[in-house]
Amino acid sequence: MPGFVALQLYRNLYPIKGLTEFLRVAWSLIYGVCLASLVRGLDARYLGHSLHSADEGFPRLPFILALVVAGVLWGFILAAFTRLRLFLSDTYPALDFISPDVQSIWASINQTQAGWAVVFTDDGAIYMGWIGEFTYLPDAADNDFLLSDATRLNDDFTVSYEVKGQGVYLNTKNVKRIEFRKGN
Repeated sequence: MPGFVALQLYRNLYPIKGLTEFLRVAWSLIYGVCLASLVRGLDARYLGHSLHSADEGFPRLPFILALVVAGVLWGFILAAFTRLRLFLSDTYPALDFISPDVQSIWASINQTQAGWAVVFTDDGAIYMGWIGEFTYLPDAADNDFLLSDATRLNDDFTVSYEVKGQGVYLNTKNVKRIEFRKGN
């Protein structure tokens, strides 16, 4: 159970393409056995068996709660480690090799500041702005994004008008292509 909790928490913070059932069960089991062993060891060594982790029969509530807490903590530790890897690889280009693989071009370009985006939609509209927010649901066919500080462009790339408010809400299913450029 603690391994499943940790894996679900981590996958919610850093989604990746769906794992196979085998991998999901295997990682849950690996994390679970390690975390249960750690909780039992801490209970025996430092807590004087107050969690009743060594009792026979059905586990007692303190032990179950300790396993859930261990799973949540491990999930946050995994997420913090991923965030640290992202920060170090973005800050120091020589450490680019430690950057985690997000398994998606969409998530990869949106993790870092990609610059300004020129978005060509399937209805012929052209917008320029920067991707302020985006969804990344690896198992979904399409993802939403918000083009902030957006400007509607004519076919010759002259400004048609500036979009007021939050920006332009778009979905990748309505986008032909996105070109990224430096500056504005």
